[in-house]
Amino acid sequence: MAGPLWLATVFVQRHRTGLLVGSCAGLFGAQISYHLFPDPMVQWLYQYWPQGQPAPLSPELERLFREVQQDIGIPSGHHFEAFTTFTFQPVSAGFPRLPGGAVVGIPASFLGGPVTNTDRPVVVYGQRVDWRSPAGARLRDALTLSHEAQKFALAKEVVYLESGAAALQALPAPACLAGTWALSVGAKHALGLYGGPMSLRAAFNLVAATAGFVAYAFSTDSLTHALEAWLDRRTASLSAAYARGGVEFYEKVLSGNLALRSLLGQRGEKLYTPSGNVVPRHWFRIKHLPDTARRDSVLQMWRAALGPGGS
Repeated sequence: MAGPLWLATVFVQRHRTGLLVGSCAGLFGAQISYHLFPDPMVQWLYQYWPQGQPAPLSPELERLFREVQQDIGIPSGHHFEAFTTFTFQPVSAGFPRLPGGAVVGIPASFLGGPVTNTDRPVVVYGQRVDWRSPAGARLRDALTLSHEAQKFALAKEVVYLESGAAALQALPAPACLAGTWALSVGAKHALGLYGGPMSLRAAFNLVAATAGFVAYAFSTDSLTHALEAWLDRRTASLSAAYARGGVEFYEKVLSGNLALRSLLGQRGEKLYTPSGNVVPRHWFRIKHLPDTARRDSVLQMWRAALGPGGS
């Protein structure tokens, strides 16, 4: 009587093309669904709830968002919706050209008082922030952005949504899966492994899967780095004011990270470097560009926008 492993092997061999197509489609759909249905999914995750009630978007933040859209030149047929988020930086998801539109979460800290009020407790990584302490004061200052820095932070999200880069970011996983399958099948045919013992094919499949994951990690991180660098350059190129706001924005991000490094003690030292960058969680992967590199890139663009003799 055939065992379950043998039956599973036969099933996979018989339907491997269909399983591959279904797996690739599933991977792509799982990663893109967050952007296809941003409302209300994103608001459920990031909505700011002061005193047990969702905070409506204030007129000040609404005007700021409209101003950013006008500066970028968003067509009237593209759909955007903004809401107030509890995060320290804007969040976004969606495709403005599709019926579902796109959503952008604007931090409540852009208003100053709702988050940095000394009478209202704020908990970060399970640690209550004492605004009166030196590190707390530094964090409060880092959350206080100028109008130009706020516009840069929001414009970066709008440019990202307008570019449709979310669809591009969903491609490496299914592409690496299909490539790993095709190369492994071809290699096993070339090496004659299909006529050998199953244990040898299983070991080869394990090696191929490991190589496929390494290729996925490298391609995903490289794509993210290129996209982040492009977003910074594209946003800073809107005007010299946006470039100046970008420099301030990343300076404040670094300052806030250093404040959190001090507030969180030993845990903070594991999360942030002495320069204010985020410590990579995996030794073999750097998923995002360092904030110092992003600041320096925007700073170069600002200096270039100022012309000769600018400083």
